[in-house]
Amino acid sequence: MTHSEAIDRAAAYVLGALERTEEAAVREHLATCAEPHAEFEALSGVVPALLELADLELVEPPAALGGRIMAAAAADLAANPRAGAVTPSAAASRPTPSAAWPTPSIPTAPSAPTAFPSAAGRAARSERNRTGRFDWALRIAAVIAIVAVGAWGLSLQGQLQGAHDQLEAARHFDTAIASVIGAAGQPDAKTVILKPAEGATANGIAAIASDGSVVLAMRDLTPTSGSQVYEAWVIVGEAAPVPVGGFSVDSDRTAGFTTRPAEAPPGAVIALSLEPSEGSTVPVGPIVSTGIALAPASQNG
Repeated sequence: MTHSEAIDRAAAYVLGALERTEEAAVREHLATCAEPHAEFEALSGVVPALLELADLELVEPPAALGGRIMAAAAADLAANPRAGAVTPSAAASRPTPSAAWPTPSIPTAPSAPTAFPSAAGRAARSERNRTGRFDWALRIAAVIAIVAVGAWGLSLQGQLQGAHDQLEAARHFDTAIASVIGAAGQPDAKTVILKPAEGATANGIAAIASDGSVVLAMRDLTPTSGSQVYEAWVIVGEAAPVPVGGFSVDSDRTAGFTTRPAEAPPGAVIALSLEPSEGSTVPVGPIVSTGIALAPASQNG
């Protein structure tokens, strides 16, 4: 067995996953090869942790997954041959063992479970878990698949959370619409279609109940922050705007709100502005939506 071939089998060797003939060939190589074998020492450091997992049940990946991975590996190998592959001329030029190259020690099995399991333990584990390289590739593929599925799961969770938020917003708006419909059914109630002001997106409907309160159902509002509030205003003719109440908006961008009673005859303008804080007596912030109070159809006709 060449030095390169032994290095390729380092992981399987320390895990006890080689066929007995290959394992014997690796051991013979380690006993005779004068080159360093750092891979064996590095890999042996993770064996104790891996041994703790060895008795767990492995979840088999889809059968086709292994074939795809092996085909991709073969294609990659064909496109990028190993730069360190041993050629006959390179093997002939290698130095022979001398005093400058100390004879490497062969990893042995200590009695206590340190870097390597005991010989008996490795043999028993090898019998339980012995498998071909293709099966090892499948198990590695399973780990990769689990990680990929986990990432996909997080992405899906984010999408589901987004869908859940949209559903909650729709329910919130539907509840507000129901309140508007209830108010619009009262005697002498008036209706309002609220349209976005220039540069804004807020829109909705409202009903002015018989007591003069305005029942609003709004959507596509920019969420408020800090002390911001949306203030509702009633404007009759040339009179000054009358503030009738304010509300905040969270990330669902919808709102259902009932204002204080105010005089709002047909033709009155209902407006919403985004104010820096509550308590404004005149609009300070931008107007985001407006509509005109319409009398019931029986009165319009």
